[in-house]
Amino acid sequence: MLEWLEGDPLNGIAITITFFISLVIGRHFREKLNSQEETRGNIIDTRLKILLSFLLIISITLMKNWYIPAAVSFTGVFAAVGMRKLSTYSGKIILPLVLGLFILIIQALTNGTQTVTFGPLTFYSEGIEYGVLVFSRVVASASVLILLIITTRENELIESMQWFRAPPTLLQIMSFMVRYIKTFSHEGAILKQAQQSRCGFPNKSSFLQKIRNIAAVGGLLIMRAFLRGDDVYRAMISRGWKPDIKSGETTAPLNRKDLFTGIVLFSGIIALIGIDMVI
Repeated sequence: MLEWLEGDPLNGIAITITFFISLVIGRHFREKLNSQEETRGNIIDTRLKILLSFLLIISITLMKNWYIPAAVSFTGVFAAVGMRKLSTYSGKIILPLVLGLFILIIQALTNGTQTVTFGPLTFYSEGIEYGVLVFSRVVASASVLILLIITTRENELIESMQWFRAPPTLLQIMSFMVRYIKTFSHEGAILKQAQQSRCGFPNKSSFLQKIRNIAAVGGLLIMRAFLRGDDVYRAMISRGWKPDIKSGETTAPLNRKDLFTGIVLFSGIIALIGIDMVI
């Protein structure tokens, strides 16, 4: 950049100053975009998210028709698409879908008196109706929880639980579990890659060989878990941590906008319950 000063000094100085100003402006806009993406899911206060999610899940489990739970599920999909987190949502909804389908099949094959024959299989109409209802409830409840998870950070959830007067011991265990699950998932992936680089996990290996490889990785991961836990505990003790220590931070009260939003959403949940009773 300094070679620009070899010609006209004023021109070189102007170009240099413009270059650095453009860097500062670009960094400012980049940080602003990142902050907007982080706060996109924080339009509603985290405490309201937890409370309303709990009430909505309870309402879904009490509904007698599958229409509204199905509508809640589709709303969750559209919300994930709008937040550009459809891949994360899809990965987390697979297990509830499988569980709901399993319950649907079991109910259709065992529960009821009126039979419906499809080829060699015999289903019960009452079991199909009840299975569809349970399936819609499971998927809708899972959708609500998944949206809560992907739009809220773990520390915000734990801090909001303090506002609900949750036991401090439970909150500490939750924070440790979230931290260690992520850490050991990362450690497990590293150990598997190390095994693969040493010709482990071959594609043509037998079932017993795959079990041995998985057992080896699991054993190493358990050993690292004990070592990491001991190191973290020593580090926390050296920094003055105690089991009964209390945080000095206070949670801000809900403002009028949050209260109004909470009342509107709560009224919407009550309206859904009323619609389900009328249908």
